[in-house]
Amino acid sequence: MLPEKLVDELQKLNRADKLRVIQLLANQLADEDETFFQVTQYEIWSPYDAAGAAHTLMQMLE
Repeated sequence: MLPEKLVDELQKLNRADKLRVIQLLANQLADEDETFFQVTQYEIWSPYDAAGAAHTLMQMLE
């Protein structure tokens, strides 16, 4: 739970400052998530532009 003093101070901020606080906290959370979740990219095979595979499949089905 947030301390009442902090909540009171946040409520006194103007709109722009409140948005800055939100942005700051969101950026910190995103940075923490990056270190927690290792972002890995995987290549995904797609049947598009795979005419050779389609031909092989047709031969197997015949």
